[in-house]
Amino acid sequence: MTDTDNIMRSIGQLTGSVETMHQSLTARIGDIKEDIRRLDGASNERMNRMEESLVRQITDQGEAVNKRIDGMEARVSDLEKEDKGIIREIAKFSAIGGGASAALVTAAIELMKKL
Repeated sequence: MTDTDNIMRSIGQLTGSVETMHQSLTARIGDIKEDIRRLDGASNERMNRMEESLVRQITDQGEAVNKRIDGMEARVSDLEKEDKGIIREIAKFSAIGGGASAALVTAAIELMKKL
């Protein structure tokens, strides 16, 4: 075997080794890509579950807040009705008191005229 044959054989062996390394690296890169896809999918599913859970919690809390607001509106309406009733009573008593005062003043004026 000549030196050229040895060099050519060594180049062939080196080429074979490089091709084997390339195939191995390509396979590992494919495995890594698949792992990344799987992790990404799992992460997306987890985020979707968290989002759905948060939406449910917000909806539930929103309903509770709406019920509280409705209850407060009913209480405010009741207080307004009660307040209107009190205003009517005060107006009635004021009118009666005003009429009584006018009658007393008129009587007092008539008494003064006679004295």
